[in-house]
Formats: sequence, C-alpha cells, structure tokens
Amino acid sequence: QTSETTITQLKMAARTVPFLSGRFLSSSSTLASQKGASIVVVHFLFYFRCLGSIVGCGSNVVDRFFRVKELPKPGEKGYFASPTTILDDSVVGGVTLNHLAWAGTLQVPTSGLFLQGDDPAGIMIRESMKELGVSTDLIQVDSKYTTAESYVFLQLDGERSIVMASGATSLISDECVHKHFEDAIKGSHILSTEISQVPLSGVLACLQLAKDGNAKLSALDVDVQPTVAIEQALLGSQTELIDCVMLADVLKPAKHAAQELLGVLDPSIRTTVYDMSQADLTQRLRDVTNSSLVALTSGGDGCVLATENHCVTVDPCKLDKVVDATGAGDAFLGGLLAGLYHSGIPETLEGIQSLGELANVTGAACCQVLGALPNQFGVDQVRQMLTDRSNKYVENLRDSSNEMASFKNSLTADIHTMQRTYELLNPESANAFVTSLEQCQGRVLVTGLGKSGVVAKRMAVSLTSTGTPAQFIHAAEWVHGDLGSACPGDIVVAFSHSGKTAECLQIADLLKQRKVPVLSITGKEDSPLAQASKASIVYTVDPNSEPVGGAPTCSVVAQEAIVNAIVSELISRHKFTEQDFKFNHPGGTLGKTLGS
Repeated sequence: QTSETTITQLKMAARTVPFLSGRFLSSSSTLASQKGASIVVVHFLFYFRCLGSIVGCGSNVVDRFFRVKELPKPGEKGYFASPTTILDDSVVGGVTLNHLAWAGTLQVPTSGLFLQGDDPAGIMIRESMKELGVSTDLIQVDSKYTTAESYVFLQLDGERSIVMASGATSLISDECVHKHFEDAIKGSHILSTEISQVPLSGVLACLQLAKDGNAKLSALDVDVQPTVAIEQALLGSQTELIDCVMLADVLKPAKHAAQELLGVLDPSIRTTVYDMSQADLTQRLRDVTNSSLVALTSGGDGCVLATENHCVTVDPCKLDKVVDATGAGDAFLGGLLAGLYHSGIPETLEGIQSLGELANVTGAACCQVLGALPNQFGVDQVRQMLTDRSNKYVENLRDSSNEMASFKNSLTADIHTMQRTYELLNPESANAFVTSLEQCQGRVLVTGLGKSGVVAKRMAVSLTSTGTPAQFIHAAEWVHGDLGSACPGDIVVAFSHSGKTAECLQIADLLKQRKVPVLSITGKEDSPLAQASKASIVYTVDPNSEPVGGAPTCSVVAQEAIVNAIVSELISRHKFTEQDFKFNHPGGTLGKTLGS
C-alpha cells in the first residue's frame, strides 16, 4: 500500500529524472494515492533497469544454415554440400542481437528491445539470450507476432548469401518505440539500432529518444546500402534515412554502404566516391555527418576509425581458417560498443588504435565459430588476440574461472549437440538401422575403440538386459581370435566418431567376407565406415564445442543419446514389458522395485 509520505518521496525523486517528472505529475496529480504512485514506480523500474546498460533495438532471428557447394548465379542450379543433408543447423542471431551478445562478453550489461512471437523461433531466441546474459526483460512477446527467421547459404570457403524474413521486427514503428521502449532508451547508457530490418521511422524514434534522454551515445549500424533499405526492404524514405544518419553519434557502415551513403549525402561526389581510399571515405563521411565517430569495416582489409581530430586505419587480424563469416560485422560493432562503454570516444591516436583493434579482434573471433553468437571458444580467441597485441581492453574480458563459464558452456554445448542430433537425424537411415537389429536372428556384437568403445560396451549391456542378446568386443581384439564370435545371423554395430578408426574399417571388410552385416554410429556421414555399413546413424558435433582440440565430450553425449533411442525403440517393437525386465534384472534396488 502507498502512503502519502511515499507519494511525496516519489515526487522528490522524480524531479531528479526530468522525463519521469512529467509522467509522475500527470499520472498522480488527480489520483491521491496508489494508482499514480504505481505508474511512476513502473517507470522508475524501467529507467533503473536500463541505467548504465547498452540497449539495442533491431533484428533478432533464427538463422537456418544450409551448406552448398557453390552459390548459384541467377538462372543457374546449385547443389547442397551433402546430397542427404539439407538443413545443417539452426542458430540464433540477428544484427542487433549479435552485437549485444559480443558486447556482453566484454563485461557490458545489455538488453534487447525486440518484438517476438510465442512461436518456437521466439522461444529459442529468448532461451539463447538468457544463456548469453542478454536481458529479455524488455522484449514484447505476443501471439500475434511472428518471430524473424533467415536462411543462410554457406559455401565451402565460408562465404555466404542470406535471405531474410524480418517478421515482427518490421512492425517496430515510431509509435511502437514510444509505446514499448521509450523509458528504456532514455535511461540507457548507449542506444544501438540498425538500418537493416527496422522501419526507418522506428530507427529515427530510437535515436531521438536517446538524444532527449540520458543516453551518453547512440550508435547506428548501416548494415545495408540506402537503395536496398529504401527500394527493396521498403524501410522508409530517403529523407528518413538521412535524418537517422545525421542524428546518430556513432556510425558503423560497411564499405559498400558507406560509398553509396556518402553519394546520397553529398551528390557532388557521387561519381567519384568509389575511387576514394577507405581512409578518405571514412573521414569525409564523418565530416559530412558531424558524427562523434565513424567506424568503417571492409572485411579482410581491416577497418578505419575517424573522429573529429583523427583518422586511423587498423590492420585486419590474419586468420588461418574462416569457419563462417556470418555476423563478423555485427561482432565488430559489439567490440566497438564495449570499448565505448568502458572508455567513451577516444581522443588520442593510441586510444583509437586500441578501440579499432578490439573491434577487429571481436569480428575475427566471430569468423571462427559457426553462426554469429559468441561461445567459449570465440571468447578465448578474443582474449588471446588482445593479449598478443597488449591491448588494454583485455582487462574487460570476463574471467571464466570466476564464473564457472567452462562448466556452463559445456552443458550448453551438450544441449546444442542434442538439438542438432534430433534436427539432423535421417529418419530413413535410423529406421533401417533399428529394423536390422529387430530382425537379427543371432546376437548383436557391439564394438568400438577409446571413448566410443566405452559407449559401445554400455549399449551391449543395455540391449542384453532389455531383450536383445548382445555382446561387446573390443575393436582391437577381432583380429586376435574374436572373429570366431561372429556367426551367421549375427549383426555388428561399430562406433567411431571419425568414421576412420583403422580397427573398425578392417573388421568391416573381414566381416563382409563372412557375410555378417555391419551397422555404424559415426560423426561423419561421408566417412569410410558409414559407406561400408548396411545402415548408419550419423550425428554432427560442432568442432569448436569439444575442449583442447577435440577431447570427446559432445560426441559421447550424441552417441549415448542415440543408444538410448535405439534401446527404447527396440523395447517398444519387441513389446518388452516391465515383468520381462525384472526377469532379466532381479538384483539391486531396481530389481526390487520392478513389478512392485
């Protein structure tokens, strides 16, 4: 309950935050107690929840990845990288969410100002945000909204093309911004938004509220060229786009967008802008817009940062391998925003150089993970590259040992592995595999080496106890006499994560001569073992998800899950009952409880 004393205290406090004062007086002047006070309390909660944080209003999507041999040109046909796998993965991303997540890895509190549906894609994004530490408190969730999705076609060299459906993000108009996000923007430390999927009227409203409120900076990611934004995406008018660009404190355009944008802002150089050097282009754009900072990105050519007094070219990070370039520019902005959050607009050449390095390093780390969101491997790469450069911002990276980050990331990786195993499962192959076991007239001989051998042994004992006679044979022992165990009517299940285990390949050939079929569970669809098998169940593990270059962790989880699924399906097909199980397993606590 709200007393008159509380009302008076709230009025005094409201006067310290000018934009709240008017709200308080208008809402409570005619209402003596609770209702007026409750309204202002809500606004205070929004304000202080965002005070000192980076809030981002923009795209947040589920990216559906498809690996292709080569992107087809118009009128041509293309082919997926694998003839039997279409959807490679589903990953949460989006221009704004990506840079908020990467900024968060540098100890910056971040919040998303999003519209989302209560559909599977929206649920997936919100769960991912919670895992990444990006606040979901300000997201507007409604069943009438459709969450955004995009389809990313990846070439084998890492280059990609993207087709987007912006969903509810396309509904973030100026009216929507004022209705749902006004207090959050005015109370933020930095506001970030984009020219990509949000209507320009909404972008303009965000930038104006940041300037009217207490935000220290506003940042605009010019992710697409003006003609694309206006003529293809239909985000708004050229006048609105120019107003957005002129209002933002920080501009982050890609090179192609900056060239066209400068031609729009200064038509006198429209024909010569494409001949400008990156440094001249960046400096001229800064002078025309009077921005506090312009950061131009150009992929492998590095970046250029221009302030009122300085223009600095920062060399790119050299990478031995690019896994996926999707979102590198978003991660670059995340690093840039984190640096601005911690140190503000740099005034010295050294400070600009350090800020540019931080942004470049973050973008480079993103290129070494699948998708555009950070994982522990990506964060470790940022830390290592900053340390190698003696960059001051390395101090702002979270110390994973203090937060058990590796522990949590391992669990997250396991969950992701399970999702991938489920989503990418080939039902026909799985059915052929289980049917072969169901129809086996002899015994199931299960084999493997190393950690795969441990899982194989567990499969044998689980099958045996649930009505399918089975035996484990170590993969190295077959050629030392255990081939005599294989009899007509038997079937062999071989485990190998790589699908190249020499012992398993040797016995597959020897067993074929004895007319004993081989099934396999492997992590590589095109592996020799999978090709030599009558049927194979294949799982996929992110190569960066297992520690120290591939210590078996996620691969073991995938194998164990597949074993559980096989055992469960055979129990169902054989109509194996609890009483049958008790007959095989009378001992222990389990034996006592079965059938009771």
